[in-house]
Amino acid sequence: MITPKDLKAIGKTLKPHGINGELAVALSTDVDLSSLSCIVIEIEGIYVPFFISNVRPKSNDTDLIIIDGIADERSASMLCGRSFYGLKSDLPSMESSAEEGLYAEDLIGFQVVANKNFIGKIRTIDDSTVNCLFIIQGSDAREYLIPIADEFIEEIDVDRQQIELTVPPELLEL
Repeated sequence: MITPKDLKAIGKTLKPHGINGELAVALSTDVDLSSLSCIVIEIEGIYVPFFISNVRPKSNDTDLIIIDGIADERSASMLCGRSFYGLKSDLPSMESSAEEGLYAEDLIGFQVVANKNFIGKIRTIDDSTVNCLFIIQGSDAREYLIPIADEFIEEIDVDRQQIELTVPPELLEL
């Protein structure tokens, strides 16, 4: 089973290209899609692997991909507008030094302690707007949306996969 800690966000599906199931995608990181064993897309809370059979550039910031089993525009359109991930084991080593720091997507799967209380785990990152958010699956079955802001982050413990936040209490009541 694929879990969020196995993944790194690498791009977003944009729209179908043509009628044969080809998809336009935008990459958010420098990765060669043809070198990956698969890409992973979250569908109804489950991380599903999709195997790429062909990749070709469309422009400087977009590629066109063909996914095994996706053979028409309708099937391709069902995958559009979604973030997609690469398996960390497939990606070049991203060991970060203290100087390089962490990226928000590196924190997916981390436990979150907010205002000294455990609230859940980071399920994903919403970067669809200028104000990026941690999407936290609460231990109480709630979903918390916390802005990714330096002033809220008290400590990040990579070894324990835990992040401590101090946030306005109102954010935890939304």
